[in-house]
Amino acid sequence: MTNVTVGQKVRVPLGTRVVGGVVIEDRGPIGVGGRHLFMVEIPNDPDEPDVVMRAEDELVKDTTPVTGLTEVEIQEFLENGGLVSILRRNMSGGRSQPSVWLCRSSLGNVTYTFDEERGLVGGLRIPFFSLKGERVFQPKVPEVVAFLVDGFGLSKHGANAVIRKVGTAP
Repeated sequence: MTNVTVGQKVRVPLGTRVVGGVVIEDRGPIGVGGRHLFMVEIPNDPDEPDVVMRAEDELVKDTTPVTGLTEVEIQEFLENGGLVSILRRNMSGGRSQPSVWLCRSSLGNVTYTFDEERGLVGGLRIPFFSLKGERVFQPKVPEVVAFLVDGFGLSKHGANAVIRKVGTAP
């Protein structure tokens, strides 16, 4: 790839796969034989991103369009561990309670992030202390339903289906 610039979206080899990232630094021609090197940030939502150094000839411009999330995708993600994982992130409460967004991972799957710029839908604070074990705490069900409806755009029926699938605990 020629004319790589900081801020550009690229696809890079990472192990046995090719993933999307953003060029965050131009290191210059410091590689073996004067190869031009770049630092690339690869999202690893919901955790901190990975940062890798790659030569210019390993980078491919990322022209993959970012697609929105369907209600079916959101509901499946939340039913299959996503909701529990999200709710687990705010068990202690306090002054800095996290807000969460849903997004696509570098492989195109639904995941969540705390980075507004990466988010496709969401932005609400995670309801405090809403889990009991691996189930939604029964007194918090109305708050979790509102979180799913207002935050992720699920219908009330869809939000209740997610909670039924995850289960509740008294």
